[in-house]
Amino acid sequence: MKKVIIHHRSSHHSEYSGYAKLINYIDDAEVISGENSILSERLARFVKRYCPQNFGGYDSVSAKKNEELLRKFLFSRNKNILIHYLNGERDIRQAINFLPKKIVNIATFHKTPTVLATEFNNLKYFQKLDGAIAVGINQVDFLKKWLNTENVVYIPHGVDTDFFVPDYSKRKEKSLLFVGQHLRDFEVLNYTIPFLVDKVHNLEINVVLKQKFQKKIIEHKSVNIFSGVDDITLREMYQKASLLFLPLTDVTACNSILEAMACGLPIVTTDLEGNRGYGLNEYNSFLVPKNDYSALLDTTLYAINKDTAHMAIETRENALKFSWNKIGLEVNKFYEQLKR
Repeated sequence: MKKVIIHHRSSHHSEYSGYAKLINYIDDAEVISGENSILSERLARFVKRYCPQNFGGYDSVSAKKNEELLRKFLFSRNKNILIHYLNGERDIRQAINFLPKKIVNIATFHKTPTVLATEFNNLKYFQKLDGAIAVGINQVDFLKKWLNTENVVYIPHGVDTDFFVPDYSKRKEKSLLFVGQHLRDFEVLNYTIPFLVDKVHNLEINVVLKQKFQKKIIEHKSVNIFSGVDDITLREMYQKASLLFLPLTDVTACNSILEAMACGLPIVTTDLEGNRGYGLNEYNSFLVPKNDYSALLDTTLYAINKDTAHMAIETRENALKFSWNKIGLEVNKFYEQLKR
């Protein structure tokens, strides 16, 4: 089977983060990124202008990827081709409409069911897919109905467990770490910070996020905000913190949680089905009901004062289940199941 990967990497993901890492674990895959397209940027932007976003995310790079796909495979005699869109929420457009039906098309979806149902209300192209991968266990039933196919499997997002590793000698006391911006509950974060600082002497709270989201954090003397940190620095921040403090509004897969787990960092986060799918439970993390501010405060204070050494080891062991080599094996197995 010829495997074709439609590449996508979010700008905020580091070299060692993001779903594009999967490419390294797919055997003999051809990668389509749009870089080899013959479309000029001007023409690609023109094409993009006439592609509504409610069919799925689409930009000038998407246009180039679709042109490249059509040029390479429209008249292909190979009857055994599988195309995998790494980010199903974007890029699916002209190619899936015109390429031969013998080609198998699948996509991985990352957004929550609520977001998918709200942002993408025209399923013309999505429902041409032959199968889908859900990175969140809470997506599976929704995707089966939404895409009108039973070929939907839950294969978790992976994490680079060779790069994100523990170094318990660096661990500090009374140091909370908050990483990222997508579906983060900033309202809860801002509410809890003054109370935590008042209760815990010399508490340090480090926040890592894109610069344009810094305004979402209410300034406080105990809060340090970082943007544009490099991979080594981010890993060291996971290693130094005593807890990942990450209230969420919703989740499918969360890179920050996976990276924290891989670094053996105990986690305080929201009790959501998506988090449970990644092995978070009452024994290896601190899960708090959504919108329960009082429980979050009490749980975090308890976690700060608790000896979490055993929990750190269990967290690292849990992360190893999601190493990219294991995830790659599952994805390759799914490919084989979909062969024509």
